[in-house]
Amino acid sequence: MTARADTPAPTHDITRSDACPTDPLASAATRRAIIDTRGGPTIGTMQYANGGGLRAREVALTFDDGPDPETTPRILDILDQHCIKATFFMVGIYAKARPDLVREVARRGHIIGTHTYTHPNNLRHLSATRAKAEITKGFDAVRGALAGAPAKERAALAPFFRFPGLNDKKSLITWLGNQDIATMSCSFGADDWKRINANSVYKRGLNAIESEGRGILILHDTKPHTADMLSRFIVTLEKRGYSFVQLAPKSQQRSLADTSSDMRSTLP
Repeated sequence: MTARADTPAPTHDITRSDACPTDPLASAATRRAIIDTRGGPTIGTMQYANGGGLRAREVALTFDDGPDPETTPRILDILDQHCIKATFFMVGIYAKARPDLVREVARRGHIIGTHTYTHPNNLRHLSATRAKAEITKGFDAVRGALAGAPAKERAALAPFFRFPGLNDKKSLITWLGNQDIATMSCSFGADDWKRINANSVYKRGLNAIESEGRGILILHDTKPHTADMLSRFIVTLEKRGYSFVQLAPKSQQRSLADTSSDMRSTLP
């Protein structure tokens, strides 16, 4: 597979001063794609019009379903190796069980969004009360895991929410928007949630990215085969002229992450 002809791949200079010390094809710092969460925008071209402000040949890495005690640390080390910052959408019960991993994700400079408390497969099948409770408890769990951490690490919790299975619901999107929380989808996936091997994940991810030329990639930091292919995947994209960006909220738009009072007012 070759790079897209409409955008020439840049020439990488391994001697440049701003290169990542452990990956000369990468920059030392990850550009941030800033999301203004006021009003609760919907982000991700797989489902919505807004692509998150990514430029040509930019990819935002996002990871769902963790933290996982076996795989999340491996993925964090790989991201460090390539000087990449990502966005993690955590499940509340796992955040509550391993607050140390939540704090480690934040300590390494990644942004944290939430992904419900118990990861029901489809919030559309729950009552409004139960669905809102799932979302609220997910934020509570991550916020609790970060309690006592330095302010910079607590600030990693963003007003970002991703629906399990990307099964959104208009009324819940509106409710989230009233709390200035962005609904975060993606542009493409790599099918790493399926029972396929690392090479298949690698190929499917590359094919999806090349078909679009930019976008938000959804992966899972609970899958060993994702960690197995990740470094090779990153290097291949870099050689094809891609760079990585981090989805991050506009400064201090964190009212929901700091307090769930508005959310709780709608719950019994």
